[in-house]
Amino acid sequence: MEIIKLEDKESFKPDSKSVVQLIDEDYLQLNMICLEAGQEVPYHNANSNVNLMVVRGEGELELAGEKERLEPGKIYRVPFKIRMRIVNDTSDRLSLLVFKTPNPKEMI
Repeated sequence: MEIIKLEDKESFKPDSKSVVQLIDEDYLQLNMICLEAGQEVPYHNANSNVNLMVVRGEGELELAGEKERLEPGKIYRVPFKIRMRIVNDTSDRLSLLVFKTPNPKEMI
């Protein structure tokens, strides 16, 4: 059995977002995004079916112009190819899990 301890995997950079790859398999890519206060994942189109889950903190998710508060205890489902952005608009750190199914390399 493999256990991934999220607290040990968090990696924050003072000048840019940090993306930590946790799992990379055909049916799943699991990353952890770590954002310091004020940092963001800029606008891009989702390259797979994406599910987001907050590990620490809060922030803002923007999907196709619609904004939603990111907070623990919820799963945010992002459809393939939708335009998205994530912003840490707080003074605390934000880390979240990004589940991509299937792995983007399997998407056509």
